[in-house]
Amino acid sequence: MAQSLAVNTTGASSASSAMVDITSTTKGLLIPRMTLAQRTAIGTPAEGLQVYQTDAPVGLYLYRSGTWSIMSTGTGWSITGNSGTLPATPNFMGSTDNVDVAFRTFNTETFRMTNAQKLLIGVTTPTAPSTQKMEVFNASGDAIYGRSPNVGGWLGYETNFTAGTAGALQGAGVYATNAAAGYVSAYAATSGAATVAANINFSTVWIASYNLVDNSSATFNPSAIYSQLNNTSTTMGAGQFKNAIYAFSNRGTTTGNPGYTVGVNGLANSQFEDGIGVVGRSFCSSGFTIGGYFEGNTYPGVNVGYAYVGGNDGFGATKITGLGAVAEIIPTPNHGRVTLTCPESPEYWYQDYGSVTLVNGKAHVNLDPILVDVIFIDDKNPIRVFCTPVDMLYFNGVTIVNQTPTGFDLVELNGGNHSGKLDYQLVVKPKTNYGVGRFPQAPGPAWVKSDKEPAAAKAKNNPKDGRKIFIWPAETETYNYKPEDLVGIGEEVQGGPHHGMIKMADGTFKPAVPLDKRSISNEKN
Repeated sequence: MAQSLAVNTTGASSASSAMVDITSTTKGLLIPRMTLAQRTAIGTPAEGLQVYQTDAPVGLYLYRSGTWSIMSTGTGWSITGNSGTLPATPNFMGSTDNVDVAFRTFNTETFRMTNAQKLLIGVTTPTAPSTQKMEVFNASGDAIYGRSPNVGGWLGYETNFTAGTAGALQGAGVYATNAAAGYVSAYAATSGAATVAANINFSTVWIASYNLVDNSSATFNPSAIYSQLNNTSTTMGAGQFKNAIYAFSNRGTTTGNPGYTVGVNGLANSQFEDGIGVVGRSFCSSGFTIGGYFEGNTYPGVNVGYAYVGGNDGFGATKITGLGAVAEIIPTPNHGRVTLTCPESPEYWYQDYGSVTLVNGKAHVNLDPILVDVIFIDDKNPIRVFCTPVDMLYFNGVTIVNQTPTGFDLVELNGGNHSGKLDYQLVVKPKTNYGVGRFPQAPGPAWVKSDKEPAAAKAKNNPKDGRKIFIWPAETETYNYKPEDLVGIGEEVQGGPHHGMIKMADGTFKPAVPLDKRSISNEKN
């Protein structure tokens, strides 16, 4: 047929641009109808070939670019929005064949839904564990940023997993893990005008924050928790504690006394290695440096006792300085649990005891050479001796003569010439804290700085008036060793000029535990 064909009931000619022009107001065009099997059996379909498929998925099909595709069925996605996407119908977006679905913007893939029901952003094939349903990758910035002006962004994780030796869990509201060197699992920060904490943990059922380290490294000993405060304020008020860690156990006014409300509990558990429950150390050159401070108060806030332990309380080196007596508890089987209290003195003394044989009213006592090395003996600091005769009923008493830095003589009074045993007690002046004097000034509670305390709290004897006070050389100087030589790479130096620093390598120290252990010479990978 060389010319155009017009099919109508009016006799009108065909349009000049059409090979076939069909016109009707009561009937339509019916193209070939066939099943899916019949359609796919068509050999070498021509581009633009159309058929109507009668079995599922029913519809008008067009062959183009070497592929059959169903033409619009009236449920296509509109650029102005759509309704009726009811999964139960089912009406949905996606594919019905077993291939990935990729979404693009500006002809670049934005995200992909895989045929394994995974969501991928930034990658086209999964690299995460096979159990994960979503993977996000960003080569130059944050992979996920969650933010809400009212609540917060979150990621849920609900499956069984094990946290080291602590046990197994059934799931987590937020789960972060990382196995690559140099990366953290989670990071929280506030800055600028922020007024709240960078990270808040809250629980009404169990521990708010659980930190666990299962470490078998032979070269590095990490802490389960590490806190560092960098406070350089010069205007904070007197008595304010700048705490790297602050613990507050709040029972408040709840009635009953079933146990103990504890602020901090330290426990060391080791069958064979030496253990210390709590270690407190201070490095300070102000003249006041204490390893630990403790105090007890009534609930209304009345102080009933405080004590400084280990260090220099500003008025001399002491083991313990505080209110009340120093006492010992003995659990006796026959008399109950009893208390013994230490004698105390207005000034510091050493005591020693011994026995000597008096021969014809005379005896010589040699001081223990160790005692000689740690005391002063001179005209200002004589040896004070108290003697008790043993089985000498008519003994006249003795006087002390010929004192030397190493001993003294005892001579019976009134020309007596008794022979027998004398028990003696001697009191001598220690070198330790020599110069402090009698009834020296004592420190108040730690929250009362000495320059802010009332005038009535000031004692007449203030050892901080510039006088010279004897302090023993540091142990490292006495025995000629370096604390940094006693610790391994990655451990904290306990004393000396590098105290409190981390030994990164031999001769290299840093003031804080590193964020990445690879910076330590023995932990490269």
